[in-house]
Amino acid sequence: MSKHASLSDWLAKWYPKILSLGALVGLVASFWQAAERVHMLKNPAAILNCNLSPVVDCSGVLGNKLSALFGFPNAFLGIVMFTVLLTSGLLLWSGGSFTKRFGQLVMAVSTILILFSFWFFGASVYSIGKICLFCIFIWASSVPIFWYGLLYYISHLPKPEQWQKKLLTFAAKNHLLVVFAAYVIMLSLFFIQFSSYYFG
Repeated sequence: MSKHASLSDWLAKWYPKILSLGALVGLVASFWQAAERVHMLKNPAAILNCNLSPVVDCSGVLGNKLSALFGFPNAFLGIVMFTVLLTSGLLLWSGGSFTKRFGQLVMAVSTILILFSFWFFGASVYSIGKICLFCIFIWASSVPIFWYGLLYYISHLPKPEQWQKKLLTFAAKNHLLVVFAAYVIMLSLFFIQFSSYYFG
């Protein structure tokens, strides 16, 4: 069995579960974040339960204009994207399959999700100077959703390009390492930025 075939078998078994469970975590976090934002709008002076420290401060994040980039809470975008991804994951998990167009849609949503997650992670850490507890779960779930979604998408292409074949070869042995590395990088950037609070 080739490395690509072995990876394809692994993805066929695990990607539906990763997509479904990851999207479920993100959807719950997005709903909860949206509820807290609505609570803030009704009670501007309210202290949210997710305010854990001067750094992990939901009020400070949700009250910032960057948390409503398009004029409405970013959590609403998360609800839409995670709903699409959860539905897609359950479809695969139940034995269904993606059409070409639907597979492209899932890949597009997964890509938008990871790009938006990385952008808001940077905005939270370096611009707002605080992070939201719910965002942590959204960021954490977006990494495996995108990474394994990309591998699944490429593995189902009839004629993958050379770089795509090389990526699959690399991922056959290192797919978990990529997820771990992404988490380590994000944690490192977080603790470096807030080192005076945690280590000062």
